[in-house]
Amino acid sequence: MAEKLATAIRFKTISALEPEDFQYGEFSKLHAYLADAFPLAHDRLQVEVINDYSLLFTWQGQNPSLKPVLFMAHMDVVPVEAASEEDWLEDPFAGVVKDGFVWGRGTMDDKYRVVTMLEAVERLLEQGYEPERTLYLAFGHDEEIGGDEGAGKISEHLQQLGVQLEAVFDEGLAVAEDVIPGIKEPLALVGTAAKGSLNLLLTVKGEGGHSSAPPSETPIGILSRAISRLQQNPFKPRLTSTTRESMEILTERMGGKYKFAMRHYGLFKKKILKKLSEDQATDVLIRTKLVPTIIAGGEKNNVLPRQATAVLNVRILNGETDQTVIDYVRKVIKDDRVEISQYGVYTPPSPETPTDTWVYDALKTTILQTFPDALVVPALFPGATDARHYSNLTTNIFRFAPQVVNRESAQLVHNVNERIGVEVLEKSISFYVALVLNTCGSAEIEQLADLEEAFYGIISE
Repeated sequence: MAEKLATAIRFKTISALEPEDFQYGEFSKLHAYLADAFPLAHDRLQVEVINDYSLLFTWQGQNPSLKPVLFMAHMDVVPVEAASEEDWLEDPFAGVVKDGFVWGRGTMDDKYRVVTMLEAVERLLEQGYEPERTLYLAFGHDEEIGGDEGAGKISEHLQQLGVQLEAVFDEGLAVAEDVIPGIKEPLALVGTAAKGSLNLLLTVKGEGGHSSAPPSETPIGILSRAISRLQQNPFKPRLTSTTRESMEILTERMGGKYKFAMRHYGLFKKKILKKLSEDQATDVLIRTKLVPTIIAGGEKNNVLPRQATAVLNVRILNGETDQTVIDYVRKVIKDDRVEISQYGVYTPPSPETPTDTWVYDALKTTILQTFPDALVVPALFPGATDARHYSNLTTNIFRFAPQVVNRESAQLVHNVNERIGVEVLEKSISFYVALVLNTCGSAEIEQLADLEEAFYGIISE
């Protein structure tokens, strides 16, 4: 499996905002490789190429009255910054297996899930398994830039076929170690809601001229002050219903004053929010977060720029909108010389997935079969994924990645020296085998005296 993932990494399936910058041929080569690496899945499942570069597998269930489930991942990856190339210990697209890791861009996000899902299906097919419920595998090609042409088109295709889904399982949160003081066991955090995303473009214009005779204020100075004001005045903290559910579960384990405080949230609201805001990992759960990611202004060292710009990436807390964000940014900046406009695609915060359903219980059972020491907790996912494109087909959307992470390893996503442990791959295969059995069922499997024995028999092959 390490070699299969390593080979997939060697295809430079990099997302690009401009179509002419996409290396579409790399996606076609990856498709061909997957067909060779997973022959049973390609032979026995219906395989469709959607919008030229995304893939949809259909494993037809025996009971057409049951709503299908959809497992999803994405084949595209983010680019490698030129400034960071020398910091990589291994070439990001060499697909090196070394020191117990597979190295390269896309190992964690998100090609490991593409190959382990297909491997899980491959092993089930080898065992003669036939699902009661239809299963879709959907692999988009542009998740990193919004997913409109990949997952968006797959969703449109399914809608045209009249498909309504029982549930969608996408990337997201993971099994986290040592993230909450007072909680000893690892936390299997299931994303049952997701923040929205928005990019804002700040633009300041000036008169230009020679740097030897500058005005009292320049576009760069005005823009810098605007960004500084935003960073000094973060969005107000707020506990959403999803995060409150998370906190109630966690404080039951933590006991004592924490448990008492959550049971009397109205009295201790300020202290609870203050405590959560002190940690980077929990602060993102209670407020909209804004950060400048691109800044530009000036081309020559002795010429005053006529324009300075900055792109702000905003992750919007549930209950807010693009307009409330823009209104807040304008209020904080307090300078009409700073033009504020939307840049790119706006994704609103997701609806909240209920947890009092059989399908959530099936996911929880699957997690505990794979990670028996974990405490399963529904949580807010602070990012955005392709799952948003399927909200028209189901109310049950779950964002969970079957791997154990800590604060250090979680930072490898989109970062230098991205890599994934070889042992994670087998765990991931086990997880998806179990998730198929627990959600799709089978008359053959259900008749076995020991379902657990059947499960471990399949994953050990």
